[in-house]
Amino acid sequence: MSNKTLEEVRKKINELDSDIIELLVERLALSADVARAKSLDNSPLYRPDREQQIFERISTINGSRIPDRFLIPVYRELIGASLNMQGQFRVGYFGDPGSFTHAAAIKKFGGSYDFRPYKTSERVFDAVQKNEIRYGVVPIENSTEGMVNSTLDSLLAFDLNIYSEVLLPIEQSLLTFANDVAEIKKIYTHPHAYAQVKKWVEANIPHAEYIPTGSTSAGVRTVSDNPNPENAAVGPFSASTVYNVPVLRKNITDYNRNFTRFIIISFEKALPSGKDKTIISFTLPDTAGALYDALEPFKRYGINMTSIESRPQKSGIWSYVFFVDFDGHSDSGPSLSVLSDLRPKVSNLRVLGSYPVDKSEF
Repeated sequence: MSNKTLEEVRKKINELDSDIIELLVERLALSADVARAKSLDNSPLYRPDREQQIFERISTINGSRIPDRFLIPVYRELIGASLNMQGQFRVGYFGDPGSFTHAAAIKKFGGSYDFRPYKTSERVFDAVQKNEIRYGVVPIENSTEGMVNSTLDSLLAFDLNIYSEVLLPIEQSLLTFANDVAEIKKIYTHPHAYAQVKKWVEANIPHAEYIPTGSTSAGVRTVSDNPNPENAAVGPFSASTVYNVPVLRKNITDYNRNFTRFIIISFEKALPSGKDKTIISFTLPDTAGALYDALEPFKRYGINMTSIESRPQKSGIWSYVFFVDFDGHSDSGPSLSVLSDLRPKVSNLRVLGSYPVDKSEF
């Protein structure tokens, strides 16, 4: 057991902090060299496959001394600072400041970027397409409510790629100027958010009218603009400080493990990282067994499908577009064989993106 005094311990901490700062300065100074090398081979500033390699290496070096959920965010901010020094680029996200998508953007890129909010997911796609922003962040799937249809539709409508993903635990809070739930008569929030707290609302505020909004943060902003105790919003706890609306109840989500998967969209394509996921879309002929035939190569080549969804095809009646998520990268391994065998069996086959899997610990 150490017999060091508090002052001695603090002195040692100060010395370590000085060493850490010198090492950080040295590491960030290398960003200029990285930027020059990337410009010579026309490599993207942000590479999710390289980011994944850094995180895995740091985790291996660390062992179990520091939990990854504490260590990785530190390096994420460091990578963000390094990218900023290599060259500025804008990141857009769906929703308003303080939204869950805003939090996902910060988690992915760090807090030092020029983030731009957009009212709809479609506008985020459009902004990337028009080069207003380099990367866009939109939700694609919630663990309790399923796929986000507006994002699936935009993936079909725009010629962009899914470049990366980020997972975020979702905890909804009740934000209001009311002192008691009995005062609340109206609840403003996004339909997905309301579905995640519906049981709690019915049990605690059954008299309240639900009014849908474009995003959770838009609901909080509505309450902020109309500070009547009869109004309430369901949204992120962090939105309380952004819009100055008190939190009356924290974490009212019906299910304990509620996550949303967000995707980063870009013109760029991610290189294989060794632990990737791919999303494809296709249409099928109107014949018996067409879907079975299309999925058979996945079993034959041992490829794990993680989800399959369908959406109405806008150009026809009772025709559908299928979306399939599967493990692996479209440019490597057995995925190449699967796509080759799949192509003659379907129509309009598109690889919407192959990207590193987010390995966040919660």
